[in-house]
Amino acid sequence: MRRVLVIDLLGGLGDLIMVLPSVHALAEAHPDAELAVLTHAPGAPLLARDPAVGAVRTAEKHDERAAVEAALADLVPDLTVTTTRFDGIGDLVDADAAARGTRAVSNLWRRPPADELVGERYQRILAAEGVIAATIRPPRVVLDPAELAAGRHALTSAWGPRWHSASGSPPAHPTPTVLVPDAGMAVKRWPARRWAELAHSLPGPVLSIGPVDGAEQLPPTDLRGLAAQFAAVAEAGGVVVGPDTGPVRLAAAVGARTVALFGPTAATRYGLEEGTNLQGLPECPHRMPTAITEQVCWWEAACPLAPEPACLLDLTVDRVRGAVVADG
Repeated sequence: MRRVLVIDLLGGLGDLIMVLPSVHALAEAHPDAELAVLTHAPGAPLLARDPAVGAVRTAEKHDERAAVEAALADLVPDLTVTTTRFDGIGDLVDADAAARGTRAVSNLWRRPPADELVGERYQRILAAEGVIAATIRPPRVVLDPAELAAGRHALTSAWGPRWHSASGSPPAHPTPTVLVPDAGMAVKRWPARRWAELAHSLPGPVLSIGPVDGAEQLPPTDLRGLAAQFAAVAEAGGVVVGPDTGPVRLAAAVGARTVALFGPTAATRYGLEEGTNLQGLPECPHRMPTAITEQVCWWEAACPLAPEPACLLDLTVDRVRGAVVADG
């Protein structure tokens, strides 16, 4: 096999992270093939130093089909795997493979059970297709030593001058908590007042990505810099807390302990492979674990049960704090 192409154009950073284990499994199963990934530009830096990835191509929003056509024509892959089927992309991949007499796995969303994590489902389907080994692995993002050193410096610079013990001296081994309050959709956001209450209730240095009352903001950085900061949190034995969003998945993918807050999305499907997944309002009658985009709150961008997302209101500060300090 000469070349493998993986297409992930679902649009979110978290979507790319969920397919990373399959990327790594494909590279391991086909060591003599060059592996190329086609994805959206914002997530592409995550693959920049990954030894499993030989080439990265990017697609613009609303121009995905053309980008797939170009990639298939330029790369002439022997195996194409796609998480993406909208705009006829799945059929396009199948037709290209049939015309060339090559392999394609074009539907990684077939018959999903409500209690199987998406990234693990991908791997089981690829193993059933015989293109990877039947070993389930979690997502991993690769960082180099210079990036890791920069992440440590950013983390210690943020907490060092500002946080002291009761004696007035920094503790020898402070354990940081990093809060990630934002999410791409309003229906995924825990209320700001609860983030503030959580920040004020936690021991040790409390930092944040973006503003949170009671937390010191980490310095702004790019995607790989953020990954390096999260890796430094992992080294310090800290924890990252946030909603179902790409940065929290990124934190888990560099080894940080994570506490993820799930509201409209089902933790049984979209939870982190490694970490604590807290599901709010598990009995919500509107949640559709295997058809998230058909949920009323998804396409109306509002909760049908309350002015604020009822599922996230169900997650109390005490419950989240308990998960944060449980193993801290």
